[in-house]
Amino acid sequence: MRPTIATVLLILDMLAGFAGCAASRDPGVAGIYRTWDDVIDRWIGKPKTELYYELGPPNLHPKELDDGMIEMVWDMTIDRMPGQADEYHTLPLYGGVSCRLVFFADREGIITAGRRIGCD
Repeated sequence: MRPTIATVLLILDMLAGFAGCAASRDPGVAGIYRTWDDVIDRWIGKPKTELYYELGPPNLHPKELDDGMIEMVWDMTIDRMPGQADEYHTLPLYGGVSCRLVFFADREGIITAGRRIGCD
């Protein structure tokens, strides 16, 4: 007896649901990033502590700006302490040769903005 298409789709849907649950257990593991802009976009509105878990601590010293914001820079071209994105190979596969990610967090530690330098 062959399974129907509906049965196969139901099983695939259930498996996708289980995979989503497994991926969300760790606070910072956000899934596979397709582009470096995805890395930035996914972290807007989230805590910097979880970003540190995902990317590792910034390898350029964070600095407080005049308005109280914290600027954090990850330079992907120099040695850095790896995070979960490195461990699980979820970072984009291109553009790491000349890539810096800059994030800004407010006084409460929530990421409010980010940009990339290079990463082409």
